[in-house]
Amino acid sequence: MPKRHHPYAAGGNTEWSIGSNGLTEAGQSELLKDLGRQLRHSYQSILKEPAPDRITQLLERLERLHLHERNEDH
Repeated sequence: MPKRHHPYAAGGNTEWSIGSNGLTEAGQSELLKDLGRQLRHSYQSILKEPAPDRITQLLERLERLHLHERNEDH
């Protein structure tokens, strides 16, 4: 069976837009804030769940590397 190309996959439809091109900078900022509010509301229960152990371990490792790099810079 041939692979189907998803139109929003990387390298797919690059002309997709949310229609914000005609907005002022303030209007675009407000649109993005509203989008963020809607996403937070939609995914609120998921955001309250703890991160999987593997993700937590990776974040802790990144934090240690970041602190190590900052200490080397000083």
